[in-house]
Amino acid sequence: MSYETPTNAFLNIFALDQQVKEAIKAQERYAAQSILEAQKSKIKAHGTTLSTKLEHEKEKMKNFAGKTVPSNFKEGLTGKAAEAAEKMLQSKKFDPDLKSPLQS
Repeated sequence: MSYETPTNAFLNIFALDQQVKEAIKAQERYAAQSILEAQKSKIKAHGTTLSTKLEHEKEKMKNFAGKTVPSNFKEGLTGKAAEAAEKMLQSKKFDPDLKSPLQS
């Protein structure tokens, strides 16, 4: 009676071992992709929060530049220089550009 090596993958220990290793690698890839997606979501959420805060700070800067600074200029400057500074700071031209470093 001659003994032949079975070709069935479930009876061939080397083929079975290879299949198990490939399955583990696939699971690791899926886990890594899931971790990356979760981190991307966190960064996007942080970016949204940061953008909201920057908008709030932008408004505070515009209010400060439009009200507080011109009143201080009136004390230090006179005539046309004071008027020009006040007009510039109160105009809509003064628009701080605060951009989030996080890209969405």
